[in-house]
Amino acid sequence: MSLMIVYNTCGLSGRENSSTYIEHISSILDQNFEDKRVIFSGCFVSKKTFQKVYEAFGDRISYYFTNEKLAVNQSFNHAVLKGIQEFGEFDGYVYVASDVRFTDDLTSLAKLNNRILNEENGIVSPEIDKDNGYFWWFDFDESQNIWDVFGREKDFVVPLGSTANLHCAVFSNKILKEYGRPLPDIFVSYCSESSFSFLAAAVKQRFVIANDVMCYHGTNKGMHQGLDGQTQVFGAGWDIVYPGCKSVKEIVESPEAAACGFGHEEWVPRFAHKMDVPDDKTFLVHDVNQFDENGFSIDDRLKEFIKNNLFLSKEILDYDKIQHAFVRGK
Repeated sequence: MSLMIVYNTCGLSGRENSSTYIEHISSILDQNFEDKRVIFSGCFVSKKTFQKVYEAFGDRISYYFTNEKLAVNQSFNHAVLKGIQEFGEFDGYVYVASDVRFTDDLTSLAKLNNRILNEENGIVSPEIDKDNGYFWWFDFDESQNIWDVFGREKDFVVPLGSTANLHCAVFSNKILKEYGRPLPDIFVSYCSESSFSFLAAAVKQRFVIANDVMCYHGTNKGMHQGLDGQTQVFGAGWDIVYPGCKSVKEIVESPEAAACGFGHEEWVPRFAHKMDVPDDKTFLVHDVNQFDENGFSIDDRLKEFIKNNLFLSKEILDYDKIQHAFVRGK
């Protein structure tokens, strides 16, 4: 099977957002791509919201629900694992934030799917129109566009130590199988994306931004209009981790991190002269000697480091014991 698409929502804001959910899920279902399964993932979603979404889609999609205290990293991962139990493995697992909508280009999913079928691609992101973080991570002026700077002739390969904000992305089945889950889940707020280039490079894959696929972010109320967001459960902030984990500072400053080529929040030294960066902001610039000419890790140390430090152990969060409901679509 090809793509599992998880549309991620959180009901802790107390707002009834079903009309937006329906509009955005419809933009996925309208795509001219048959080999897909769509899962509505709801954390603390109200019965009223579920009823309205179900009335709109019925068994055309599946539904995952939990009322446990989870950020989107954990709920997305669990929805993926439950989806695999129901339908089997997929070539790619698509993270879609609740405030993301596909455009009128009905070939968008097929284009993303073609990229993830390339065994060298581990993470594939569409272009995001707002709050994409490109200038931040790729070090150009905020008024510019990524394609103006680097050209649109081919997909953009995200350099090691850089990233793009996570609003929509496809994770390969290889990443899921190597780490057990697609999305690093020690994080409960910002900074998950900082690991993505290393997540892919550690398993001999790349992180790319497609040059011909766009998704809209936001609902015309500003970039951070607060529809849901991954920070509802634990609050917003840098380097906040799931309760019981080692701190990001402990992880990043361990000798193993530097030795295996890991990096974290590499924007910090670039922006220190441009803005007021806290003196205690944790960062680590990766060792380029730990990667080959393709940008792939030269050994298994980086993969093992990520698996042991950026993914929750069963002792901290046992995914098999998360209380949830899964309603399978046809």
